[in-house]
Amino acid sequence: MDDPRLLEVLAKQAAAAGIRKPPALMESGALAVPITMGWMRPRIILPATWREWNESKIGVVLAHELSHVRRGDYAILLLSSLNRCMFWFSPLSWWLDRQLRELAELVSDDSALRAGSDRTHYAEVLLGFFEAMRNQGGRVRWQGVSMARSGNANRRIDRILAANRKLSAPAPWPVLLGVVILTTPLLYLTAAAQPTPQRKPGAATTPSVSTSKAEGSYVIVSGENSTMSGSIDDLRRARGFRYRVGEEYVWFRQGGKSYIVRDPDTVKAAIRLFQPQHDLGRQQGELGEQQGKLGELQSKLGERQSSIRTTLPDLTREIERIKQTMRNAGTSEELGELQAMLGEIQAKIGEQQSKIGEQQAKIGEQQAKLGEQQAKLGEQQAALGEQQAKLAEEAGLKLRVLLEEAVKNGLAEPEPR
Repeated sequence: MDDPRLLEVLAKQAAAAGIRKPPALMESGALAVPITMGWMRPRIILPATWREWNESKIGVVLAHELSHVRRGDYAILLLSSLNRCMFWFSPLSWWLDRQLRELAELVSDDSALRAGSDRTHYAEVLLGFFEAMRNQGGRVRWQGVSMARSGNANRRIDRILAANRKLSAPAPWPVLLGVVILTTPLLYLTAAAQPTPQRKPGAATTPSVSTSKAEGSYVIVSGENSTMSGSIDDLRRARGFRYRVGEEYVWFRQGGKSYIVRDPDTVKAAIRLFQPQHDLGRQQGELGEQQGKLGELQSKLGERQSSIRTTLPDLTREIERIKQTMRNAGTSEELGELQAMLGEIQAKIGEQQSKIGEQQAKIGEQQAKLGEQQAKLGEQQAALGEQQAKLAEEAGLKLRVLLEEAVKNGLAEPEPR
């Protein structure tokens, strides 16, 4: 690409990063997020949507990607991938590759912040890329360093918004290269070892306790409705301020302190973040009602099946004939007549049982169809559940950015005593 606006921002960011020859800029419609490829001749590849970005977003993205170029992350991660291929049977090789990839992104995040990027704006840009990845219909496996990868959104956003955290200094690429090389003999040794954890009989294990959920707790109060992340105690505490602060507000905990936001625009924005999730919840409720109705129909069919009884025809005359014949039976002809009478009775009983079987078979078919409908509803509910989980995670991250902005702008006040 030779867009003058892009090249001007690239030249400024490259000079600030100490890169004498800026890398080439390219674009691809198959990408949802920016990536860096190549080592001797590196290229920064942008998604085709870059034309919609303002200059601030372009600067943030290029500062991040140039950090990868300066350290030679592409070569390090390529070597790590080869190392993982050689020692594919060792969990340590896979762990090392994941750690190096995540470390490359975390250090580049800090480099972008050190270049002057606003923390909140940078978090918003990154969230946009995570959302673009989620909305992308397909996946293209690029052998490059991607600005956003699935699975590490929470940690990165937390680090970016931690205002008191000291920004990390970038490690030179020879150090990272040495890490990969020095782990090779270690991988060889651990590949053959299967350590078994030992503990004394009767010794109690100590569970690890995470405080991250308590630190990031929030409750969005809107009248009788609440959207929350945290404990029941957090919910009770947050709703306890309702009569003092109003019907709509956001309570949250950050940096060991608890705040309340009453600004109407901020509260409405927080409610809108979770609206898609609530809509899916209503859809799940409707599917649950349909399943309940199908269950009632199945129950009624089961009652009909159990109520079907064998009603024998009136065989009084036939039985009397058999008794009379049995008293007088003495010849083979009389015995044959007796057998014929018994056969007629069995035929009538069999005919009746056949009718009952047909009725039960019809009911069974209806139950099978209802079962298929219930299975389809179950699949739809499972799909909605997965979608809800993704939307909840995304909304939670966006809310963190929104609340950080509220604290910075003085819209968040300490909770009332």
